Order: sequence, then structure tokens, then C-alpha cells
Amino acid sequence: MIRDDFDPARIAAIYKHYASAISVLTDEKYFQGSFNFLPIVSQIAPQPILCKDFIIDPYQIYLARYYQADACLLMLSVLDDDQYRQLAAVAHSLEMGVLTEVSNEEEQERAIALGAKVVGINNRDLRDLSIDLNRTRELAPKLGHNVTVISESGINTYAQVRELSHFANGFLIGSALMAHDDLHAAVRRVLLGENKVCGLTRGQDAKAAYDAGAIYGGLIFVATSPRCVNVEQAQEVMAAAPLQYVGVFRNHDIADVVDKAKVLSLAAVQLHGNEEQLYIDTLREALPAHVAIWKALSVGETLPAREFQHVDKYVFRQRPGWKRATF
Repeated sequence: MIRDDFDPARIAAIYKHYASAISVLTDEKYFQGSFNFLPIVSQIAPQPILCKDFIIDPYQIYLARYYQADACLLMLSVLDDDQYRQLAAVAHSLEMGVLTEVSNEEEQERAIALGAKVVGINNRDLRDLSIDLNRTRELAPKLGHNVTVISESGINTYAQVRELSHFANGFLIGSALMAHDDLHAAVRRVLLGENKVCGLTRGQDAKAAYDAGAIYGGLIFVATSPRCVNVEQAQEVMAAAPLQYVGVFRNHDIADVVDKAKVLSLAAVQLHGNEEQLYIDTLREALPAHVAIWKALSVGETLPAREFQHVDKYVFRQRPGWKRATF
């Protein structure tokens, strides 16, 4: 079971903006799946639909195709070679793709011998459900350049996607996304990382940032900034796109920071001045609990110390006067 409550139509309507293919669980006993979900997703999303189930009988493949699946999962951990050949032949006769799943070196060697073209490496040990991402690193290079490699299970951060992209052509991600209420943001975090477009002053720019995959939008309330906005301007920007908005302040009066955070329902406040620990402690007590505190730190030759309490994120910025393009 991935989550207690879910709407396959709503999920498909979000995934279609990001996914190359969509995996649909059809196992009813353990994962709340259903073959009825396949046509629902197929009608909404143009991407190929994978039937994800413990497939052991040709009937399941015929059923999946009837319900508009484009591909099926065949797990070598539950199939012998003869069973796999029979099921793969049925799938191919129906013009369906096959995702062949392996979880160890023995299964990887079988997949090669069986001529599998798309191989999913399951990083999860089905015996104890533990995760080992090294499985993708170890098995993928042995599959050869003619095999499309999909890394399955345990992928939940952008850093993992970037690093494992050296070994895999794609990723099958489920529970890490389903655990979040804001599915749009969850997908963006995995695909693009935690990112913020700052200095927004126009609604059209906020929309462009959101359409490009941004998660956070920065609203600057520092009077000396050429991109400073007031509350009314900020509200106009926020109305244009459902970003998570961050207010940028520099040595502001705490009451002003709290007031703007409440009025605008900010996701976070970003401190760009010389705010010390006492200031941060006092601000934390005054802010609503859901509003995070970010602290900007200047970077030169080395990373600065990150020792503040009650700071949820640090933002690194180029130190004033720093001549290099990167740090």
C-alpha cells in the first residue's frame, strides 16, 4: 500500500506534465491497485502506461492490454526462464512493451541471456524491504549499451537522480512522491531540486517560473533593492502562479516580518542581513509554525559556518566583491 487515499485521475493529470511513462499498480491485495485504474490514467495522460503487478499468468497480460496498458512488468524474482519467455511472447504479440525487473547479479545475467531490452533494477530487497542504491551502480554497467536501464525504488531526491543518471536511463518513482500532499512540488523536487526564482515583481514572471518548474518564488521587501515590492504588488504576483512564496528581508523589524508572513501566507522568510541568533530566536517564536526561516550566507573561498539554531535552510550567495563567476 502506498497511501490510504488517492485519486488516480488527479495523479495522472499531474504526472502527464512530467513523466515519460506512468506506472499503474493493479495488484489489489497488497497495493490497493485495480485494472480499472488503467483506462482512467490512459484517458488523461498520453504517455505509455505500465501495468505494475506480480504477473505470473498470460491472462493477466491479456487483461492489462484489454484495460489499455501499453507495457507490463515481468519480475525475474518470481518467474523462471520458461515462464518469462511465455509471458514476454504474449506481451509482444499484443504489441506491448516489457519491463524486465532484476534485483541481483544472477537475475541480471538471466535478463541478458533472455534478450531483455528494457531492464528495471530494483534497489529494494523484497525479503526485508531494505534499500541499497548501490545495486543500480553495480548491475547497470553489466547490462550493456543496448539495454535501457530503469532504476527502481528508493529514489527520492534530486541528488540521487543526478548521480544515478550516470548508470540509468530512467527512474521508476512511486512511494517517495505519493507520500506528499503537494504532488506537483514533490515531482519538481526530484526532477529539478529545491529551486527558487527570486526578485519576482510581475505575475507573468511568476507564471513563467512555475511553468518552467520552479518550486519557490522570492518576493523582496528590502527597500534598497530595485526589485522591491509592497504587499499589494506581492499579492498580484502570488495570484498568478501557485509557487511557494518566500519573503526576503534584511535587518527588518521583527513585527514587520511577521505581519507580512501572516498577511501573505508565506512559506518562508529569508534573512539577508546581519541577523544574529537572538533575532532568529525571537522571530521563530513570533512566526506561525508552518513558516520556515531561511538564512542567506556569503560565500568566498570556503563555505561559512552554519551554526544558527531555528534556521531551516541556508541560502549561499556570492560574497560582495567576489570576482569569480562561481563559488
